[in-house]
Amino acid sequence: MTAGGCTIMRTGRNQDIVSRVEEAYQEFLSRIGEDEFTEPYRKVCRSIRRELEQINEKYSRKLGRTFISQITYRIKTPESCLNKLLKKNQAPDWENAPQLLGDIAGVRVVCSFLDDMYKLAEIISESKTLEVVKVKDYVRNPKESGYQSLHIIVLAPVETVCGPAGAGREACVRKKAEIQIRTQAMNFWASVEHHFVYKNETERFLEDYDNRFRKDLKECARTIYRIDRKMLRIRKKMEKAQRAGRRNGRKSADKTARKK
Repeated sequence: MTAGGCTIMRTGRNQDIVSRVEEAYQEFLSRIGEDEFTEPYRKVCRSIRRELEQINEKYSRKLGRTFISQITYRIKTPESCLNKLLKKNQAPDWENAPQLLGDIAGVRVVCSFLDDMYKLAEIISESKTLEVVKVKDYVRNPKESGYQSLHIIVLAPVETVCGPAGAGREACVRKKAEIQIRTQAMNFWASVEHHFVYKNETERFLEDYDNRFRKDLKECARTIYRIDRKMLRIRKKMEKAQRAGRRNGRKSADKTARKK
């Protein structure tokens, strides 16, 4: 029997234990998949997206360029929640999952430049609606795989309905969500790694990955970071040249005006 990515062998001696574990896993998967559980997280994601869209509009206008190029969100699947709890050596208790998992709701933000990532993190930390719980900087301290991203776990308010459908009252609760901020290059690397590695954790593939692919992926991640830094330097040089051009243009216009 397989549940949550774990295989449980049935024998005469452990039949009762296997049955109880299977029931616990199935109840967890069923409860986590219910709309009553997931809808508040969807509301949180939509609320965070709206706030990020407002931030993007304000700062894109202020900077004269795109501040945020992409905003997406997802709700973690019941199977992924179960697997993560098991990796943490935690019991599959659906009622405790919101406290143990900070990324049931995930919002991904893609910026063009490294400094935009940290500026956005600063803005989020000053938000009146979002409370920052934890920051994990995988840009300055990449994961062993080479993965780079800035993760911010926040508590966000959400309206929920208490009581029977149609007869309940609204209450405001707070749910955790993880905001992942990346550059476009980091997002490309993470998408490829997620597709080929994270979702293919079979024993045979992981052995091939360790022997053949890990080194190449890590080198690509390091190259991406160097490219991001170089693109930032180029942008700053171009902005400096543009400012100088505008100053020279104003001086020329002043001289022309004085001659007249």
